[in-house]
Amino acid sequence: MNKTIVAIATPIGAGGVGVIRLSGTQSLDILKKIFTPAKSQDFSPRKMVFGHISFNGITDDCLAVYFKGPNSFTGEDVVEIQMHGGVKLLEATTNQLLTLGATMAEPGEFSKRAVLNGKMDITQAEALIDMIYASSTSSMQVASLQLKGKLYQKIIQTQNSLTDLLATIEVALDFPEHEETFAEEKLASEIPNLLENLSSLIETKNLGSKIKNGVSVSLVGKPNVGKSSILNALVGFDRAIVTNIAGTTRDTISESYEYKGVLFNVTDTAGMRKSVDVVENEGIKRTIKSVEESDLVIKVFDSDKNLTECDVFFAHTPQNCVNILNKIDIQSSDNKVFDLQISATNNTNIDKLKQLIFEKTVDKDNFSSQLIITNLRHIQLLTQAYEVLKKAYDDLNVVSLDCIAVLIKQAWELLGQITGETSNEKIIDTIFSKFCLGK
Repeated sequence: MNKTIVAIATPIGAGGVGVIRLSGTQSLDILKKIFTPAKSQDFSPRKMVFGHISFNGITDDCLAVYFKGPNSFTGEDVVEIQMHGGVKLLEATTNQLLTLGATMAEPGEFSKRAVLNGKMDITQAEALIDMIYASSTSSMQVASLQLKGKLYQKIIQTQNSLTDLLATIEVALDFPEHEETFAEEKLASEIPNLLENLSSLIETKNLGSKIKNGVSVSLVGKPNVGKSSILNALVGFDRAIVTNIAGTTRDTISESYEYKGVLFNVTDTAGMRKSVDVVENEGIKRTIKSVEESDLVIKVFDSDKNLTECDVFFAHTPQNCVNILNKIDIQSSDNKVFDLQISATNNTNIDKLKQLIFEKTVDKDNFSSQLIITNLRHIQLLTQAYEVLKKAYDDLNVVSLDCIAVLIKQAWELLGQITGETSNEKIIDTIFSKFCLGK
Protein backbone atom coordinates (compact mmCIF):
# COMPACT_ATOMS: atom_id res chain seq x y z
CA MET A 1 0.00 0.00 0.00
CA ASN A 2 2.98 2.35 -0.39
CA LYS A 3 1.85 3.47 -3.83
CA THR A 4 -0.38 6.53 -4.24
CA ILE A 5 -3.52 5.66 -6.16
CA VAL A 6 -5.80 7.86 -8.23
CA ALA A 7 -9.22 7.50 -9.85
CA ILE A 8 -12.19 9.54 -11.00
CA ALA A 9 -14.70 9.29 -8.14
CA THR A 10 -17.77 10.57 -9.99
CA PRO A 11 -19.67 8.75 -12.75
CA ILE A 12 -18.22 9.07 -16.22
CA GLY A 13 -20.23 11.56 -18.27
CA ALA A 14 -20.70 15.29 -18.70
CA GLY A 15 -21.69 17.04 -15.49
CA GLY A 16 -21.39 20.25 -13.53
CA VAL A 17 -18.70 18.88 -11.22
CA GLY A 18 -16.29 15.97 -11.43
CA VAL A 19 -14.15 14.63 -8.58
CA ILE A 20 -10.72 13.03 -8.79
CA ARG A 21 -9.42 11.29 -5.67
CA LEU A 22 -5.85 10.39 -4.65
CA SER A 23 -4.80 8.32 -1.64
CA GLY A 24 -1.29 7.65 -0.41
CA THR A 25 1.76 9.33 1.04
CA GLN A 26 2.51 11.32 -2.14
CA SER A 27 -1.04 12.63 -2.67
CA LEU A 28 -0.37 16.23 -1.62
CA ASP A 29 3.03 16.44 -3.36
CA ILE A 30 1.50 15.22 -6.65
CA LEU A 31 -1.39 17.69 -6.36
CA LYS A 32 0.97 20.63 -5.90
CA LYS A 33 2.62 19.85 -9.23
CA ILE A 34 -0.51 20.81 -11.18
CA PHE A 35 -2.56 22.92 -8.73
CA THR A 36 -1.93 26.55 -7.85
CA PRO A 37 -3.99 28.25 -5.10
CA ALA A 38 -5.68 31.51 -6.08
CA LYS A 39 -4.27 33.17 -2.99
CA SER A 40 -1.23 32.57 -0.86
CA GLN A 41 -2.50 29.80 1.39
CA ASP A 42 -1.35 26.41 2.54
CA PHE A 43 -3.19 23.12 2.40
CA SER A 44 -4.51 22.85 5.93
CA PRO A 45 -6.28 19.51 6.50
CA ARG A 46 -10.02 19.54 5.68
CA LYS A 47 -9.86 23.07 4.26
CA MET A 48 -11.21 23.64 0.76
CA VAL A 49 -8.76 25.65 -1.38
CA PHE A 50 -9.78 27.51 -4.53
CA GLY A 51 -7.29 27.70 -7.38
CA HIS A 52 -6.59 26.26 -10.80
CA ILE A 53 -4.89 23.30 -12.37
CA SER A 54 -2.59 23.81 -15.33
CA PHE A 55 -0.74 21.31 -17.53
CA ASN A 56 -0.07 20.71 -21.21
CA GLY A 57 -1.99 23.82 -22.24
CA ILE A 58 -5.06 22.85 -20.18
CA THR A 59 -6.29 25.14 -17.40
CA ASP A 60 -9.37 24.84 -15.19
CA ASP A 61 -10.57 26.64 -12.08
CA CYS A 62 -11.26 24.11 -9.34
CA LEU A 63 -11.31 23.32 -5.64
CA ALA A 64 -8.96 21.00 -3.79
CA VAL A 65 -9.10 19.56 -0.30
CA TYR A 66 -6.48 17.66 1.69
CA PHE A 67 -7.26 15.05 4.35
CA LYS A 68 -4.28 14.06 6.45
CA GLY A 69 -4.17 10.42 7.50
CA PRO A 70 -5.39 8.74 9.57
CA ASN A 71 -8.29 11.23 9.57
CA SER A 72 -9.53 10.34 6.11
CA PHE A 73 -11.73 7.77 4.40
CA THR A 74 -8.85 5.42 3.62
CA GLY A 75 -6.82 6.21 6.75
CA GLU A 76 -4.06 7.58 4.50
CA ASP A 77 -3.29 11.04 3.16
CA VAL A 78 -6.11 11.79 0.70
CA VAL A 79 -6.60 14.59 -1.82
CA GLU A 80 -9.78 15.34 -3.73
CA ILE A 81 -9.98 17.70 -6.69
CA GLN A 82 -13.38 19.14 -7.57
CA MET A 83 -13.33 20.45 -11.13
CA HIS A 84 -15.69 20.92 -14.04
CA GLY A 85 -17.18 17.61 -15.03
CA GLY A 86 -16.14 17.26 -18.65
CA VAL A 87 -15.23 13.72 -19.64
CA LYS A 88 -12.07 14.66 -21.53
CA LEU A 89 -11.00 17.13 -18.83
CA LEU A 90 -11.26 14.52 -16.08
CA GLU A 91 -9.49 11.89 -18.15
CA ALA A 92 -6.67 14.26 -19.14
CA THR A 93 -6.17 15.37 -15.51
CA THR A 94 -6.11 11.78 -14.30
CA ASN A 95 -3.56 10.83 -16.96
CA GLN A 96 -1.39 13.77 -15.93
CA LEU A 97 -1.52 12.66 -12.28
CA LEU A 98 -0.42 9.21 -13.42
CA THR A 99 2.62 10.67 -15.18
CA LEU A 100 3.48 12.57 -11.99
CA GLY A 101 3.76 9.40 -9.91
CA ALA A 102 0.26 8.17 -9.08
CA THR A 103 -0.98 4.66 -9.92
CA MET A 104 -4.43 3.92 -11.30
CA ALA A 105 -6.64 2.53 -8.53
CA GLU A 106 -8.23 -0.87 -8.90
CA PRO A 107 -12.01 -1.20 -8.45
CA GLY A 108 -12.82 -0.73 -4.76
CA GLU A 109 -9.21 -0.06 -3.78
CA PHE A 110 -10.03 3.07 -1.76
CA SER A 111 -12.55 1.13 0.33
CA LYS A 112 -10.19 -1.82 0.57
CA ARG A 113 -7.53 0.44 2.05
CA ALA A 114 -10.12 1.80 4.49
CA VAL A 115 -10.74 -1.76 5.71
CA LEU A 116 -7.07 -2.70 5.90
CA ASN A 117 -6.35 0.52 7.80
CA GLY A 118 -9.13 -0.14 10.31
CA LYS A 119 -11.43 2.67 9.17
CA MET A 120 -14.30 0.25 8.58
CA ASP A 121 -14.97 -3.49 8.71
CA ILE A 122 -15.86 -5.70 5.76
CA THR A 123 -19.59 -5.70 6.56
CA GLN A 124 -19.59 -1.90 6.44
CA ALA A 125 -17.69 -1.93 3.15
CA GLU A 126 -20.24 -4.31 1.63
CA ALA A 127 -23.03 -2.10 2.99
CA LEU A 128 -21.37 0.84 1.28
CA ILE A 129 -21.61 -0.81 -2.12
CA ASP A 130 -25.24 -1.71 -1.37
CA MET A 131 -25.90 1.97 -0.63
CA ILE A 132 -24.36 2.97 -3.95
CA TYR A 133 -26.43 0.48 -5.94
CA ALA A 134 -29.62 0.71 -3.85
CA SER A 135 -32.73 0.56 -6.03
CA SER A 136 -35.27 1.53 -3.37
CA THR A 137 -35.63 3.46 -0.12
CA SER A 138 -35.87 0.28 1.95
CA SER A 139 -32.65 -1.12 0.47
CA MET A 140 -30.90 2.12 1.44
CA GLN A 141 -32.32 1.89 4.98
CA VAL A 142 -31.14 -1.70 5.43
CA ALA A 143 -27.70 -0.87 4.06
CA SER A 144 -27.55 2.14 6.38
CA LEU A 145 -28.04 -0.07 9.45
CA GLN A 146 -25.25 -2.34 8.30
CA LEU A 147 -23.06 0.67 7.51
CA LYS A 148 -23.43 1.69 11.15
CA GLY A 149 -21.85 -1.63 12.13
CA LYS A 150 -25.01 -3.42 13.33
CA LEU A 151 -24.22 -6.70 11.56
CA TYR A 152 -20.57 -6.60 12.60
CA GLN A 153 -21.54 -6.12 16.24
CA LYS A 154 -24.03 -8.97 16.09
CA ILE A 155 -21.57 -11.42 14.53
CA ILE A 156 -18.68 -10.35 16.76
CA GLN A 157 -20.83 -11.03 19.84
CA THR A 158 -21.39 -14.57 18.57
CA GLN A 159 -17.71 -15.03 17.79
CA ASN A 160 -16.81 -13.83 21.29
CA SER A 161 -19.21 -16.35 22.80
CA LEU A 162 -17.65 -19.10 20.70
CA THR A 163 -14.19 -17.99 21.83
CA ASP A 164 -15.34 -18.26 25.43
CA LEU A 165 -16.63 -21.79 24.80
CA LEU A 166 -13.33 -22.77 23.21
CA ALA A 167 -11.47 -21.46 26.26
CA THR A 168 -13.75 -23.49 28.51
CA ILE A 169 -13.02 -26.62 26.51
CA GLU A 170 -9.27 -25.99 26.68
CA VAL A 171 -9.42 -25.79 30.47
CA ALA A 172 -11.50 -28.97 30.60
CA LEU A 173 -8.98 -30.81 28.42
CA ASP A 174 -6.15 -29.72 30.73
CA PHE A 175 -8.06 -30.62 33.92
CA PRO A 176 -10.65 -33.23 32.87
CA GLU A 177 -11.31 -34.54 36.37
CA HIS A 178 -12.42 -31.09 37.58
CA GLU A 179 -13.73 -29.19 34.56
CA GLU A 180 -15.13 -31.66 32.00
CA THR A 181 -18.64 -31.82 33.46
CA PHE A 182 -18.79 -28.03 33.82
CA ALA A 183 -17.70 -27.61 30.19
CA GLU A 184 -20.35 -30.02 28.90
CA GLU A 185 -23.05 -28.28 30.90
CA LYS A 186 -21.97 -24.87 29.65
CA LEU A 187 -21.94 -26.06 26.04
CA ALA A 188 -25.39 -27.59 26.41
CA SER A 189 -26.69 -24.37 27.93
CA GLU A 190 -25.15 -21.74 25.64
CA ILE A 191 -25.04 -23.30 22.15
CA PRO A 192 -28.87 -23.27 21.77
CA ASN A 193 -28.88 -19.50 22.34
CA LEU A 194 -26.19 -19.03 19.71
CA LEU A 195 -28.14 -21.21 17.28
CA GLU A 196 -31.24 -19.13 17.88
CA ASN A 197 -29.31 -15.91 17.18
CA LEU A 198 -27.96 -17.28 13.90
CA SER A 199 -31.36 -18.65 12.93
CA SER A 200 -33.03 -15.27 13.49
CA LEU A 201 -30.58 -13.68 11.06
CA ILE A 202 -30.96 -16.42 8.46
CA GLU A 203 -34.75 -16.15 8.61
CA THR A 204 -34.56 -12.57 7.32
CA LYS A 205 -33.19 -13.74 3.97
CA ASN A 206 -36.55 -13.84 2.15
CA LEU A 207 -37.43 -10.31 3.19
CA GLY A 208 -33.84 -9.30 2.50
CA SER A 209 -34.06 -10.62 -1.04
CA LYS A 210 -37.27 -8.68 -1.65
CA ILE A 211 -35.75 -5.49 -0.30
CA LYS A 212 -32.55 -5.80 -2.32
CA ASN A 213 -33.92 -7.23 -5.58
CA GLY A 214 -37.56 -6.16 -5.42
CA VAL A 215 -40.82 -8.07 -5.10
CA SER A 216 -41.80 -10.00 -8.24
CA VAL A 217 -45.45 -9.70 -9.25
CA SER A 218 -47.11 -11.32 -12.28
CA LEU A 219 -50.33 -10.17 -13.94
CA VAL A 220 -52.14 -13.11 -15.52
CA GLY A 221 -55.52 -13.70 -17.11
CA LYS A 222 -57.38 -14.20 -20.36
CA PRO A 223 -56.66 -11.94 -23.34
CA ASN A 224 -58.16 -8.45 -23.17
CA VAL A 225 -58.99 -8.39 -19.45
CA GLY A 226 -56.80 -5.31 -19.02
CA LYS A 227 -53.49 -6.67 -17.70
CA SER A 228 -51.45 -4.19 -19.74
CA SER A 229 -53.63 -1.31 -18.54
CA ILE A 230 -53.06 -2.40 -14.93
CA LEU A 231 -49.28 -2.50 -15.48
CA ASN A 232 -49.38 1.02 -16.90
CA ALA A 233 -51.52 2.24 -14.00
CA LEU A 234 -49.19 0.71 -11.40
CA VAL A 235 -45.98 2.14 -12.85
CA GLY A 236 -47.54 5.49 -13.75
CA PHE A 237 -46.81 5.62 -17.49
CA ASP A 238 -47.65 3.77 -20.70
CA ARG A 239 -45.12 0.95 -20.57
CA ALA A 240 -47.24 -1.70 -22.34
CA ILE A 241 -49.21 -1.35 -25.55
CA VAL A 242 -52.95 -1.36 -24.93
CA THR A 243 -55.49 -2.25 -27.63
CA ASN A 244 -58.87 -3.95 -27.81
CA ILE A 245 -57.35 -6.71 -29.93
CA ALA A 246 -57.03 -10.00 -28.03
CA GLY A 247 -53.45 -11.31 -27.89
CA THR A 248 -51.71 -7.92 -28.21
CA THR A 249 -49.22 -8.91 -25.50
CA ARG A 250 -47.35 -11.95 -26.76
CA ASP A 251 -44.26 -11.75 -24.57
CA THR A 252 -43.69 -10.86 -20.93
CA ILE A 253 -43.18 -7.14 -20.29
CA SER A 254 -41.67 -6.00 -16.99
CA GLU A 255 -41.46 -2.65 -15.25
CA SER A 256 -40.90 -1.48 -11.69
CA TYR A 257 -42.41 0.98 -9.24
CA GLU A 258 -41.65 1.88 -5.63
CA TYR A 259 -44.28 1.79 -2.90
CA LYS A 260 -43.64 2.48 0.79
CA GLY A 261 -39.92 2.21 0.15
CA VAL A 262 -40.09 -1.22 -1.51
CA LEU A 263 -39.38 -1.94 -5.18
CA PHE A 264 -42.02 -3.99 -7.00
CA ASN A 265 -41.15 -5.64 -10.31
CA VAL A 266 -44.39 -6.20 -12.21
CA THR A 267 -44.64 -8.49 -15.23
CA ASP A 268 -47.44 -8.22 -17.78
CA THR A 269 -47.93 -11.64 -19.37
CA ALA A 270 -49.50 -13.03 -22.52
CA GLY A 271 -53.22 -13.74 -22.30
CA MET A 272 -54.03 -17.32 -21.29
CA ARG A 273 -56.11 -19.11 -23.93
CA LYS A 274 -55.94 -22.09 -26.27
CA SER A 275 -54.18 -21.06 -29.45
CA VAL A 276 -52.63 -22.59 -32.57
CA ASP A 277 -50.35 -19.57 -33.00
CA VAL A 278 -46.73 -20.67 -32.34
CA VAL A 279 -45.64 -17.22 -31.14
CA GLU A 280 -48.63 -16.81 -28.83
CA ASN A 281 -48.10 -20.28 -27.35
CA GLU A 282 -44.48 -19.42 -26.61
CA GLY A 283 -45.76 -16.33 -24.79
CA ILE A 284 -48.11 -18.51 -22.75
CA LYS A 285 -45.20 -20.76 -21.77
CA ARG A 286 -43.34 -17.70 -20.55
CA THR A 287 -46.43 -16.67 -18.61
CA ILE A 288 -46.43 -19.98 -16.75
CA LYS A 289 -42.70 -19.58 -16.02
CA SER A 290 -43.29 -16.06 -14.69
CA VAL A 291 -46.08 -17.36 -12.45
CA GLU A 292 -43.85 -20.04 -10.97
CA GLU A 293 -41.10 -17.53 -10.15
CA SER A 294 -43.30 -14.75 -8.71
CA ASP A 295 -43.74 -13.68 -5.10
CA LEU A 296 -47.35 -12.79 -5.94
CA VAL A 297 -49.67 -13.64 -8.81
CA ILE A 298 -52.51 -11.28 -9.66
CA LYS A 299 -55.32 -13.04 -11.52
CA VAL A 300 -57.17 -10.47 -13.58
CA PHE A 301 -60.80 -10.90 -14.65
CA ASP A 302 -63.28 -8.60 -16.36
CA SER A 303 -66.48 -10.52 -15.51
CA ASP A 304 -67.82 -13.41 -13.44
CA LYS A 305 -68.35 -15.65 -16.43
CA ASN A 306 -64.68 -16.31 -17.21
CA LEU A 307 -63.72 -17.36 -13.67
CA THR A 308 -63.90 -21.13 -14.20
CA GLU A 309 -62.54 -21.07 -17.73
CA CYS A 310 -59.56 -18.94 -16.75
CA ASP A 311 -58.67 -20.98 -13.67
CA VAL A 312 -58.02 -24.04 -15.85
CA PHE A 313 -54.76 -22.42 -16.90
CA PHE A 314 -53.59 -21.75 -13.33
CA ALA A 315 -52.87 -25.24 -12.04
CA HIS A 316 -49.35 -24.14 -11.05
CA THR A 317 -50.35 -20.86 -9.43
CA PRO A 318 -48.81 -20.55 -5.95
CA GLN A 319 -51.04 -19.97 -2.97
CA ASN A 320 -49.90 -16.37 -2.73
CA CYS A 321 -52.27 -14.90 -5.29
CA VAL A 322 -55.15 -12.44 -5.47
CA ASN A 323 -58.21 -12.18 -7.71
CA ILE A 324 -58.84 -8.76 -9.23
CA LEU A 325 -61.90 -7.67 -11.17
CA ASN A 326 -60.98 -5.02 -13.71
CA LYS A 327 -63.19 -2.69 -15.79
CA ILE A 328 -65.66 -1.87 -13.03
CA ASP A 329 -66.40 1.28 -14.99
CA ILE A 330 -68.24 -1.12 -17.30
CA GLN A 331 -69.36 -3.90 -14.94
CA SER A 332 -68.95 -4.43 -11.20
CA SER A 333 -69.74 -7.59 -9.23
CA ASP A 334 -70.98 -8.82 -5.87
CA ASN A 335 -68.89 -11.99 -6.17
CA LYS A 336 -66.80 -12.32 -3.00
CA VAL A 337 -64.12 -14.31 -4.83
CA PHE A 338 -62.61 -10.98 -5.87
CA ASP A 339 -60.11 -9.46 -3.44
CA LEU A 340 -60.45 -6.06 -5.07
CA GLN A 341 -62.36 -4.41 -7.90
CA ILE A 342 -60.63 -1.76 -9.98
CA SER A 343 -60.71 0.20 -13.19
CA ALA A 344 -57.22 0.56 -14.63
CA THR A 345 -58.50 2.90 -17.35
CA ASN A 346 -60.00 5.33 -14.85
CA ASN A 347 -57.28 4.70 -12.21
CA THR A 348 -59.95 3.59 -9.75
CA ASN A 349 -58.63 1.78 -6.64
CA ILE A 350 -55.08 1.53 -8.03
CA ASP A 351 -53.70 2.83 -4.71
CA LYS A 352 -55.71 0.14 -2.93
CA LEU A 353 -54.21 -2.42 -5.32
CA LYS A 354 -50.70 -1.24 -4.44
CA GLN A 355 -51.52 -1.56 -0.74
CA LEU A 356 -52.94 -5.06 -1.28
CA ILE A 357 -49.78 -6.12 -3.14
CA PHE A 358 -47.66 -4.70 -0.33
CA GLU A 359 -49.60 -6.53 2.38
CA LYS A 360 -49.46 -9.82 0.50
CA THR A 361 -45.71 -9.76 -0.06
CA VAL A 362 -43.99 -7.68 2.62
CA ASP A 363 -43.91 -8.10 6.38
CA LYS A 364 -46.14 -5.41 7.85
CA ASP A 365 -43.69 -4.77 10.69
CA ASN A 366 -41.33 -1.83 10.41
CA PHE A 367 -38.56 -3.69 8.65
CA SER A 368 -36.48 -0.53 8.27
CA SER A 369 -35.52 -0.63 11.96
CA GLN A 370 -34.36 -4.24 12.22
CA LEU A 371 -31.24 -5.99 11.01
CA ILE A 372 -32.04 -7.75 7.74
CA ILE A 373 -29.56 -9.80 5.74
CA THR A 374 -29.58 -8.91 2.04
CA ASN A 375 -26.14 -10.23 1.09
CA LEU A 376 -26.13 -13.76 -0.37
CA ARG A 377 -22.54 -14.34 0.81
CA HIS A 378 -23.57 -13.56 4.37
CA ILE A 379 -26.57 -15.90 4.17
CA GLN A 380 -24.39 -18.76 2.92
CA LEU A 381 -21.79 -18.27 5.66
CA LEU A 382 -24.41 -17.89 8.40
CA THR A 383 -26.13 -21.07 7.21
CA GLN A 384 -22.88 -23.01 7.15
CA ALA A 385 -21.94 -21.74 10.62
CA TYR A 386 -25.38 -22.73 11.93
CA GLU A 387 -25.09 -26.25 10.51
CA VAL A 388 -21.61 -26.76 11.97
CA LEU A 389 -22.65 -25.43 15.37
CA LYS A 390 -25.79 -27.58 15.30
CA LYS A 391 -23.62 -30.64 14.69
CA ALA A 392 -21.46 -29.66 17.66
CA TYR A 393 -24.56 -29.49 19.84
CA ASP A 394 -25.95 -32.80 18.54
CA ASP A 395 -22.57 -34.49 19.15
CA LEU A 396 -22.33 -33.44 22.79
CA ASN A 397 -21.86 -36.50 25.01
CA VAL A 398 -21.25 -38.54 21.84
CA VAL A 399 -17.76 -37.45 20.82
CA SER A 400 -14.85 -36.08 22.83
CA LEU A 401 -14.53 -32.42 23.75
CA ASP A 402 -11.57 -31.91 21.44
CA CYS A 403 -13.80 -32.94 18.49
CA ILE A 404 -16.44 -30.46 19.64
CA ALA A 405 -13.73 -27.79 19.79
CA VAL A 406 -12.85 -28.42 16.14
CA LEU A 407 -16.49 -27.82 15.11
CA ILE A 408 -16.81 -24.67 17.22
CA LYS A 409 -13.57 -23.34 15.75
CA GLN A 410 -14.92 -24.03 12.26
CA ALA A 411 -18.09 -22.09 13.05
CA TRP A 412 -15.96 -19.21 14.36
CA GLU A 413 -13.92 -19.18 11.16
CA LEU A 414 -17.04 -19.11 8.98
CA LEU A 415 -18.41 -16.12 10.87
CA GLY A 416 -14.99 -14.51 10.63
CA GLN A 417 -15.37 -14.45 6.86
CA ILE A 418 -18.26 -12.03 7.43
CA THR A 419 -16.54 -9.77 9.95
CA GLY A 420 -13.11 -9.98 8.36
CA GLU A 421 -11.52 -11.41 11.49
CA THR A 422 -10.23 -14.41 9.54
CA SER A 423 -10.55 -13.23 5.95
CA ASN A 424 -7.64 -13.98 3.68
CA GLU A 425 -6.46 -11.77 0.83
CA LYS A 426 -8.45 -13.74 -1.76
CA ILE A 427 -11.75 -13.13 0.04
CA ILE A 428 -10.99 -9.42 0.41
CA ASP A 429 -10.03 -9.10 -3.27
CA THR A 430 -13.26 -10.83 -4.34
CA ILE A 431 -15.42 -8.48 -2.28
CA PHE A 432 -13.81 -5.24 -3.46
CA SER A 433 -13.68 -6.29 -7.11
CA LYS A 434 -17.45 -5.54 -7.13
CA PHE A 435 -16.85 -1.86 -6.33
CA CYS A 436 -16.63 0.92 -8.88
CA LEU A 437 -13.46 2.85 -9.65
CA GLY A 438 -12.84 5.74 -7.28
CA LYS A 439 -14.49 3.95 -4.36
